Amino acid sequence: MSKARRPIEILALAALAAPLAPLAPFAHVEAQHPKVLVIYDMEGISGVIRPPYERYGAPEYPMGREALTADVNAAIRGLKAGGAGPIWVEDGHGSGNSNEPDILVDKMDRNASFEFRTRRYDPYSTGIDGSIDAIVCIGMHARARTRGFMAHTFTFDVAWNVNGVDLTETHIVALSAARWGIPVIMVSGDNVLKDQLTADFPELEYAVVKEAKGVSAADAVPRPEADQRIETAARTAMQKFLAGKFRPYYLPGPYDFRLSFRTAEEGRMAAGTRGVAEDGPLGVRFGTPTYIDGYTIATDVIGHALNPLPLLIRVVTHQPGGDAIMKQWEDLIWKQIDPDSLPAWSLPPASPATAQGKRYYGDQ
Repeated sequence: MSKARRPIEILALAALAAPLAPLAPFAHVEAQHPKVLVIYDMEGISGVIRPPYERYGAPEYPMGREALTADVNAAIRGLKAGGAGPIWVEDGHGSGNSNEPDILVDKMDRNASFEFRTRRYDPYSTGIDGSIDAIVCIGMHARARTRGFMAHTFTFDVAWNVNGVDLTETHIVALSAARWGIPVIMVSGDNVLKDQLTADFPELEYAVVKEAKGVSAADAVPRPEADQRIETAARTAMQKFLAGKFRPYYLPGPYDFRLSFRTAEEGRMAAGTRGVAEDGPLGVRFGTPTYIDGYTIATDVIGHALNPLPLLIRVVTHQPGGDAIMKQWEDLIWKQIDPDSLPAWSLPPASPATAQGKRYYGDQ
């Protein structure tokens, strides 16, 4: 129990506290306007109803970009109406557009800023840090090998299971964010993904913007309805966050990763990397002390397993004259021991100089 203070002490404390008093309301206001990160994908965007809409170079891609921008803008409006402070947007799709993000930045709501950086980053891991208070995921999709539109996890036909939980990409984001105590508070996508998130994210606000008709087709709700659903879900999510209704999505470590591939060939190539163990004819398994260690290994293993070279060899061999092409390829492989004997056309191109001032924007 503290002793009673003498009058002189009380006066001294009052004098010290007086200059700090005006700062208290400002600090309170700042605390009530959290920083939100919006990560978008494209497969779950309202107007993306067939695969070409999310593929760079396809005639439908510009329409997909317009729909993506509209969905993200609806989320920004809702977040601001719900009390959000700074809003940052990151590209989590990677359509193959190396020139700019998939979103139309010049048409993005000015109440948010796009996340450009000077170095490469992964929106699902290094794109998340402790400066963020909450995360919203727009345009997400169902997990691999389910009937959601363009369903996959990280890439097509690779199923992820961590500590017994079948992961969607929303799970991947949420587990990464949990390192910093950050919750995912709102998601938009198709009806199949909603059902896959309900059990693990009971407090999540979800906007259904289309109904999946299978992996390659979906029926979108009309644009005004999609805007309203996303905006309402984002506003409600922000209000619930400020009321303390959310918690991060934790899975206690250590982490048991199991990856299952589409073919035995992919499974064999995966098993030959990073010291992972075979897990049946199609899968691999490994353990890590932290989730982010496991995520890093998983993405590396998947990159090796999905090496397109074996498929390319089969395609070439199947073509007329393919055997002769493969014979020429094998001869060139042996000639590499004497580079001077290689024809000029077979030499690798010179490494381009790093562009000054290049901006990186997530999954590019």
